[in-house]
Amino acid sequence: MALPFVLITGGSGLIGRALTSSLLSEGYRVAVLTRRPDRYRRRPGENVELYSQLGNIPEEVPISVVVNLAGARIVGARWSEGRKRILRESRIALTESLVEWMLGRTHLPSALISGSAVGYYGDTGDAVVDEETRCGEDFGAVLCRDWEAATEPAVIGGVRVVCLRTGLVLSREGGMLPPMSNSFRLGLGAQLGNGRQWMSWIHIDDHIGAVRHLISSQESAGAYNLTAPAPVTNRDFSDSLARALRRPRIFTAPSSVLRILLGESAELLLGGQRALPSRLQREGFAFHYSNISVALQNLFAGR
Repeated sequence: MALPFVLITGGSGLIGRALTSSLLSEGYRVAVLTRRPDRYRRRPGENVELYSQLGNIPEEVPISVVVNLAGARIVGARWSEGRKRILRESRIALTESLVEWMLGRTHLPSALISGSAVGYYGDTGDAVVDEETRCGEDFGAVLCRDWEAATEPAVIGGVRVVCLRTGLVLSREGGMLPPMSNSFRLGLGAQLGNGRQWMSWIHIDDHIGAVRHLISSQESAGAYNLTAPAPVTNRDFSDSLARALRRPRIFTAPSSVLRILLGESAELLLGGQRALPSRLQREGFAFHYSNISVALQNLFAGR
């Protein structure tokens, strides 16, 4: 049986690149939607098809699975009204256009694996949350809710839809971990605020493994938390990172300073979710990295 032909949006990002390489290594055909195909850097041996617009993908290209990872970076910039519009348009408007394109294809793709985040739940304090927990009320939560809702026409149209409520992805290739680890290497590592906020994290290898599971499992549909089974507090994460890098964790970044610097978006760092991957675990998905210390040691071994 032939493996599905996968189209990835956001394929030039951290997760998109890792997923592309993983799928290609297993014999999948992969196409990437990117605004600048001329700037897309293929890794050695990668045979990936590049398209700048959905309308450029010929009908005869047999796309059967779409993985939607596109979206402007949400962490690190103040949420001005203009920035909020960009965050919504890069997720919601793009997803709406993607679903419309899928439903207009002569051969309807069978599955849409679409991005979201554990920010869906808002700041939940110490409460344990899973996929049955209701949506929060802050900007990040409403953004995720509306992002997921943009996939509903695909569900109605008969497409199997999975929404990836992703936590903090740990990778030395990108995301939040490299700048954090650089701070620790310089002796400037710090916990954020009181350090009691929960961080739902996942090793990049487990994230890619989970997405591949959800691509291949024909019974998987709906929302899934892509997080390790053992979330940690920011203080525990900071201390584990310090140990992995053999550096001290001396400082604390005060909540008041972060709120002055980042405004409303500081709540992404000062709030958190104690999210569990209940649905993945019920489906028998095996995590390779369930312990934060083991995950960080793996990422920084020999470095």
